[in-house]
Amino acid sequence: MTPENPRLARLRGGIAPVEVGARGIESVARNAGCTRLRAIVIAGLTPGEVIKHVFQAEPDIMSPFAMTLSQAFQRRLLGNGGSSLLTAYRDKGMLGQTEVKITSVADQAPGDSVVARRRREAETQRLIDLKHAGNPNAPNLILNPRLPLELVGVDHPIELDYMVAADADPSYRFGTIKSYADRGGKTDQADIRAACREAAVGTLALRQHITARGGDPAVATDRVDMVLRAPGSFNPRLFAAMRAESELASLVRALSAAPADLDEVERLVPAGRTFANAQVVEQLPNNYRSACKEHCALWERCRAQALAGGQPIILGDLAAEQLAAAGSIARAIDLLDGRGRPPNNRAEAALSVELRAASALLDRIANG
Repeated sequence: MTPENPRLARLRGGIAPVEVGARGIESVARNAGCTRLRAIVIAGLTPGEVIKHVFQAEPDIMSPFAMTLSQAFQRRLLGNGGSSLLTAYRDKGMLGQTEVKITSVADQAPGDSVVARRRREAETQRLIDLKHAGNPNAPNLILNPRLPLELVGVDHPIELDYMVAADADPSYRFGTIKSYADRGGKTDQADIRAACREAAVGTLALRQHITARGGDPAVATDRVDMVLRAPGSFNPRLFAAMRAESELASLVRALSAAPADLDEVERLVPAGRTFANAQVVEQLPNNYRSACKEHCALWERCRAQALAGGQPIILGDLAAEQLAAAGSIARAIDLLDGRGRPPNNRAEAALSVELRAASALLDRIANG
């Protein structure tokens, strides 16, 4: 994270900061109600880093096969000056025969040092400014762009796969490359939404950049691009200018939720304690959901807490919705069996009737 923030450094308690990136920020939008995840990301950590350094365990990681496939597919599209990516756009008619200007920010400032990262940010901003100034030399494809995204007053740098614009376009769109196969209507829609939301993180950063330059952020539209892999091959399938209005809205909601500033984050931590303490992390309010396993390394910790508290979400999202009136599995059992205190309200009374009817039906099915 650059620049370093001393308040966040104190919160981390000696754990080195990491760049959470667009994927980490996108994960916050997947579970906007989870204060734990949001606070960790704001502090410049990821759930995986917390599992590793605080709980002394190995976080879930992508399988070696999937990681190798993902890296190889990205190299196929971004290597050789992005020629394969350019071909995909030309085949779709999204870029003309003369729109071949490509710049790789990673090649302009290679390396992982602080200086190299700052140079990549400055170069990305310079190229964007060229486009917004109407300069005909502005690239049509910017590979590996890097921009800061301000979150609670702190810049979180993000690096996405690429940005794209035709010569006549007023600004750029962000694109993301995913190695999972395009199976048409059978492609997991949750994966599609996550990919679009990840690209939309770049759109938010671009809008912040435009605003800082005194421009109209609406120039950066709610369109994003995505490249998937054709089944059984490395041939790219381009989905260009996809509308990401809902993904942008979910990001804005998630990033505006509490804690909304560093004061609120610090109030979550007892005096003299830090996120390096396991008890502090476990006391942060969470919002366990069945889908947490897909994006958060802390999901097992949160699930264990939900189980200990008898939360209906342990039985699945549908059960959590149907048992919401009871608030806990234990209370639902009481309403089913007629034990304990009578229903507190009409919602509990209705749930009690529904549970008993379902139990009677199950008994008839099981016993004839």
